[in-house]
Amino acid sequence: MEQSRPVPADDASEQLKRERVEFGARLESEGAREVWKSFPGRIALALSGGGTRGAYQAGALLAFQDAELPTHIIAATSIGSINAAGYAGNSDTLVGNAEAVVNHWLGVTPTLVGIEWTRYGWMLGGLIAFWAGVGNLIYTLLASEGYALSLHNPKQTWTLLGMAGLVMLLLYDYLPYVIYIVRNLLAGKALKIQRRRAALSILGNAIMVVFLLALLDEMEVVPRFRALVRLYPAYAVAVGALVGLLLMSRRYWRVPLSGFMHKLLRLPLRPGLFPNYERARFLRERLSEEKLRASPIHVIFSAADLQTGNPVFFSNTSKEKLEAERGADAEFIESMLVETTDLVGAVVASSALPLAFEPMLLNGRLYADGGLCANQPLRPAVRLGADVVFLIMMDSVAGKKKTLKTFVDVGLSAVDILMRQTLVNDMRIAANFNVTCERAAEKNGLHPEEIEIVLGARRYRYVKSFAVCPEESLPGAALDFSLERTREAILLGYREGTKQILNFLAYARTARFSYPRHELEWELH
Repeated sequence: MEQSRPVPADDASEQLKRERVEFGARLESEGAREVWKSFPGRIALALSGGGTRGAYQAGALLAFQDAELPTHIIAATSIGSINAAGYAGNSDTLVGNAEAVVNHWLGVTPTLVGIEWTRYGWMLGGLIAFWAGVGNLIYTLLASEGYALSLHNPKQTWTLLGMAGLVMLLLYDYLPYVIYIVRNLLAGKALKIQRRRAALSILGNAIMVVFLLALLDEMEVVPRFRALVRLYPAYAVAVGALVGLLLMSRRYWRVPLSGFMHKLLRLPLRPGLFPNYERARFLRERLSEEKLRASPIHVIFSAADLQTGNPVFFSNTSKEKLEAERGADAEFIESMLVETTDLVGAVVASSALPLAFEPMLLNGRLYADGGLCANQPLRPAVRLGADVVFLIMMDSVAGKKKTLKTFVDVGLSAVDILMRQTLVNDMRIAANFNVTCERAAEKNGLHPEEIEIVLGARRYRYVKSFAVCPEESLPGAALDFSLERTREAILLGYREGTKQILNFLAYARTARFSYPRHELEWELH
């Protein structure tokens, strides 16, 4: 079932229905259920992060549900944690339930999960109200003392003031560029001029100069200054000297002024663009803590401890039960897993994407998106005893060029880069041990699944992995909601999920998991 070209969103739902029927018929004809029953290995899903592109993951989970493929472990992070909680928490068997997950994706809106940009409109309105109040207070106090601002053409003045303010807001970082050009030209230095930047700088400065000249003309500053010089020459000289002193000494007061502005501007800012309240409420209304803990599927939610920088893992299963499972790494479970009485809160913490959402306070500590430490949580899945891991990710392995327009885009892209590097590193380590197992198996006349390498106090096994990912990275940014893209992503995820499940079906017929495995001592060189 090769991935075909994306279909229009209006046809995606009908296409998904047809493909589900076809997929079920094919599995039935190939006796997949009997293969699953006889397969001795433990199967894990590793769900990555990707923001609103997580709808692709929901489609893949729907394929796992339709295949009735048992899932023993789910290791998840970020949006993957939300999908994992819904998949396991709505089922009381090893086969998860993706229907609710898909339905939630089809009904979710930005406001439901707390992505509400109007809060910054209120902040801007508060800023305008503050300065309007301060300005009018000063004007009233001066008028009460006989000092009034008389304008000949107030409409023109206030219009130009508004334009100047808009220029400062939108082009503040472009305005100094024309001065930079002039300095370099006067100094005789070679300079490659950026035309667009130069044009915006000239336009912005022209508007500012026009406003300044109009304001000076309206306030009759020049005639009044001349009168001041005639009446109070010493006072005028003192004012001029003070202005000159300020200009010459700016290297001394710019740093303290910058520090003051930093403290002032930080007052209305928060640790993230959006609070966790709406998103937490959305999840608590749709996830049952009791059902999630009762699920036989072991779910691990990864998060990043912002105070230590270390990854931590929350689970719906007690440490004792996890340690009792075949192939589980007791040391990993004891040292890395953190128990909490608020499992839904752990899901909120695991999906608290830096910059986008505020960190989550849980157990007295601040946690953020687990993607900072383990975006593709392959390692915890293996440490819990997985023999087969399906990696479900929303980006292609090659990735794609991204458009970066704001600091939010840059920040989220930086997180994506960090996540990708973590994934590449984990996959490289797993591949190296798999190659070692394959070579040892060939030498001893065994299958790779029958080998266990003992390296000091650690044990490593052959772990078969299947990557469920789009051929090209999904469109849209991590915070961009679109019902059209959601429907298309669900369909694409289902298609790739079915493809990898069929690949696994062919593998499962011949795979040999022998317990206990043949142990081979490995020496470090």
